[in-house]
Amino acid sequence: MPVDPHLHAVKDLANAQAELARLQRRESELVQELMDMRKAVAAQKVAVDELVVVIDDLAKASATQYIDRLPNELLAEAFLYIKDEWHNLVSVSRRWRAVIIDTPGFWSEINLDLYCSVPTLLKLHLERSRQTPLTLVLGSYDQELLDVVMLHANRLHTLRINGHAPQILSRITSVRLPSLQHLAANVPEDLVNLLPAIHSRIPSLKRLELGISTTSSMFYGYLGNDIPRRTPPQIIAADSLEELSLKNFIFDWEFQQDNIQFPLLRRLTLEISCPIPFLEVLVAPKLTHICFTGGYCGAVSPREFSGTWSKFDNVTHITFALSRFEHAVNEQALSLCPIFRGTRYADIHVEYVPVMFSSSLTGHGQIPADHWTCLESLSIRNFTFSSLDAFEDLVAWFTQRKDSGQRKLHFKLIHEDQPNDLVTLNTSHTLYQTLQECCASVVLDGVPLSAY
Repeated sequence: MPVDPHLHAVKDLANAQAELARLQRRESELVQELMDMRKAVAAQKVAVDELVVVIDDLAKASATQYIDRLPNELLAEAFLYIKDEWHNLVSVSRRWRAVIIDTPGFWSEINLDLYCSVPTLLKLHLERSRQTPLTLVLGSYDQELLDVVMLHANRLHTLRINGHAPQILSRITSVRLPSLQHLAANVPEDLVNLLPAIHSRIPSLKRLELGISTTSSMFYGYLGNDIPRRTPPQIIAADSLEELSLKNFIFDWEFQQDNIQFPLLRRLTLEISCPIPFLEVLVAPKLTHICFTGGYCGAVSPREFSGTWSKFDNVTHITFALSRFEHAVNEQALSLCPIFRGTRYADIHVEYVPVMFSSSLTGHGQIPADHWTCLESLSIRNFTFSSLDAFEDLVAWFTQRKDSGQRKLHFKLIHEDQPNDLVTLNTSHTLYQTLQECCASVVLDGVPLSAY
């Protein structure tokens, strides 16, 4: 019997409508489930957040309870590691505040500029410091405040003078500082007549940082020489001095060699343009570390050392740094390499690489770094992507050392973080390949490797 097309179409429509109704019901169910799920998620988030708060509170309470179990002595010792945060620590609890106030180590450093015209607060600070050694920082001159501090002169361990040096040191000449071990000062030329009187006042001085920008006559006076060739009395307590830093001195005079003696000096920092004259008169048998930061030397050519070569044989560590204000390499560094021929550990700024590992500037065909026949370790600082070209001479120097059978060095390449300066070293670069082949060890500090 033939099928009626009309009836078949009606049946199909009914089925389609039934399916549509089923899907719409399912859609409504899913929508409702989604709404319920969203509500459940929101509720669960609230529950999680509440639990996180509870756990944090419990953790803080537990930590606070643990710290509060410590005796005051241990609590104070822990606080001293973060003493710069004492303003925040005192607000945590009454006990913490009491511990900090009662701990002399929190009151051992005094910046006198912070107490301008407030001697009462300064006296309170000194009272809280009790008998602990003091560090005093001076930028301006306040006679009343300085007089208050000088009542505790026997406790002064470190003195930093950032300004008004003549008035401050003039005041110090009338006071004995038996415990002073570290003096840092920027002094003008008119201070020369005050310095001899200071010597007997600081018999325990171990570290001296002295900056000046004047003529060489200043240094004569400081060493007790009104004119050259007089015997220099020990104006700067040289018998006890272990570290000396001179900045911006100008030595343009002729003087008797080996006439300035520092029997205990271990570290010498020279931030000066022409170091050779000073090294010729210096005698420091225990000197082991020297740092040279050359200032502007104009048209002055490197001068040959004419002093006693063997007197610096104990120097094992040498550093060549770059001045913050002068971004050009001082070629005087070339003349220092043969003087400190016993160098075992060298740390140099990257700008010195073309100077130290090439013979182009020496005039006699010898590479300056070749004077360091005992060299064991070489570090190069301030590496940047733009400085890669400067390493061509270093690569050749390392290769020559390997080919001649010399000792392999421990090498360290250092990149110090600078804004917008991302540095990588490709493993296929000649520098990296040479370092791996020619060095006993290679450390890349802040210089990530790239294989591309």
